[in-house]
Amino acid sequence: MPRSFLELVQQAADEIGIPRPTSLFGNVGDTERQLIALGNREVKEFSAVANKNGGWQNLHKEYTFTTQFLATTGNTTADSAVITNIPSTAGLVADTWAISGNGFQAGTRIVSVDSATQVTVSNACLSTQTGVSLTFGQIAYSLPSDFEFFIDKTFWDNKFKWALIGPITAQEKQILRYGVVASGPRNKFYIRQNKMWLDPSPTDNTLIAYDYYSNAPVAADAGGYSNVWTTDEDTYLLDEDVFIQGLKWRFLRAKGLDYMEEYETYNADVQRTIARDGGSRDLSLGGDGFNVQFLNGYNIPDTGFGGQ
Repeated sequence: MPRSFLELVQQAADEIGIPRPTSLFGNVGDTERQLIALGNREVKEFSAVANKNGGWQNLHKEYTFTTQFLATTGNTTADSAVITNIPSTAGLVADTWAISGNGFQAGTRIVSVDSATQVTVSNACLSTQTGVSLTFGQIAYSLPSDFEFFIDKTFWDNKFKWALIGPITAQEKQILRYGVVASGPRNKFYIRQNKMWLDPSPTDNTLIAYDYYSNAPVAADAGGYSNVWTTDEDTYLLDEDVFIQGLKWRFLRAKGLDYMEEYETYNADVQRTIARDGGSRDLSLGGDGFNVQFLNGYNIPDTGFGGQ
């Protein structure tokens, strides 16, 4: 059973030889406040130490979202970027929604939502049409609130069973947005303002999935996860014994005492924990044995499966 933050700190206090605290949060004592601060520092440093090796498996998560679109109608005018007589603009948002088809250049975004029935877009329409069918799609989606970094090659479109292309570069993004070029059938993406931006604009509800590493190794007693301790009863998703060792040497150093033995023990425990975390790959359904890969887009076609 996981030990609480208070229990972990009490264990460290016993090993250091200082009075064990009976509570931490809500306590005005200098020692208690310092132990909380040092505990938060250890959480931050230890959760990041495995990043160069891929990240801690207990912080490995999958995130999914469903693309949003609005099929509607409206009136367009040649050489005008204003669309009128839309039944409802509810839910449309400037910059993060785009329009596709029926006289509009690929990559045309909503610049402003002018009223309940009118929007202005980034490119003028090529023709005058009344009550024409229009499809707006949301192109920007927020990253998870505990996002630390992506796991490469885990981005998938569940409708077509295709891998997404990206993150594309800023140069590629500008070509798709402003160049005279067709995007193609595959979803592409780039990251900006802590959002995933898709191209082309969605025209249906499609599940998008990817894996990432979380920056929140603390399980809050009230529910959810955090990157800092918030109550005495919070628990730790990472190695508890390494946390105790980390708290010990940090406390001794903060007090100006000799901490080198504890620090060396801590570093040895960190390296051992990294080496054992997550296991290693062995199974192969393709690849050369050194860069192991399952069957993928490099050795199967996008269409014509089983065709003669």
